[in-house]
Amino acid sequence: MKFNEDILKQFNLEVNEEKEPINVMKIGDMLGFMKQSAERIMGKSKKYRESMDAEIQADCLDIVTARLNDFTQVFKDLVIFMRKKEGTHKGGTSLRYCMASYETFGFDETEEEKMFLRELLLRNEITHDYFNREIHQQKLIWLMENCADGAADIYKNIYTYYSTRGLLDEYADQNR
Repeated sequence: MKFNEDILKQFNLEVNEEKEPINVMKIGDMLGFMKQSAERIMGKSKKYRESMDAEIQADCLDIVTARLNDFTQVFKDLVIFMRKKEGTHKGGTSLRYCMASYETFGFDETEEEKMFLRELLLRNEITHDYFNREIHQQKLIWLMENCADGAADIYKNIYTYYSTRGLLDEYADQNR
């Protein structure tokens, strides 16, 4: 008996996989994530300052560490997208490049915002240098005590940039 592929085709046995876009997100959603991260950084920093309980303070440090990482990553992606929209992106993707780029947009920066922006590099140190964990933790505590509210100022400036240009529904593609 011969095998006939036409018979198999009639049964439609092929699996149709639906593929969803990967690494694509609306600017408005990215900004929402940034706002959530900023609010958690500020809220947990405040709770850390107000608490005398070492366990609560440790939990706050852990949460701020995670949210600082989230905030920093979305900050980088949004600044790179801003540069691309203006046609001034030269291919840089480092945190230092994005911090320097942010300052060139001429935002009216608060003092807390400037301090927080300078301290974003702490995210890299925490992530990549566990040998000096204690030093980085002290820097994180300083950030939490002195300039955590600067995260909201950065968010507001970036949100204003995108909303005034009608870019909230644009898609950012991390692969481009």
